Amino acid sequence: MHRELETPTPENFEAVLAYRGLLDGAKILKGHEEEIRETGTCPPVNEFVRMLYDNNWLINSRWQGWADETTGYFEKPSLLCVAETETIRRILTVHVRIDRMMPGEVSDIIQKGYMLSVVNRIAEIYEC
Repeated sequence: MHRELETPTPENFEAVLAYRGLLDGAKILKGHEEEIRETGTCPPVNEFVRMLYDNNWLINSRWQGWADETTGYFEKPSLLCVAETETIRRILTVHVRIDRMMPGEVSDIIQKGYMLSVVNRIAEIYEC
């Protein structure tokens, strides 16, 4: 996470793409519904977030200024098809930071399929 000026490496891309199957259909949340209702999160979601930190997908500063920008992508996910790596990092950073203040944000966007859309865009960028 402290490498915000560095572009994610192929290994960083592969780490996030390893979660695609678990994000599809929100499989990552299955069996943890009660825990998520009570706490907003569960161990698999926490592991996913940790992976984002460990693999340079989160940026360590200025996230509040990006909230309006990233809201547009959430409200109209079709905009993701043109989002570049730095925009994706901002989107992920904002949602993870919101989750720290209000647990349940990451679980919610996983449940709604938005996180899968973000990861699918990461796959498109990686394949280019």
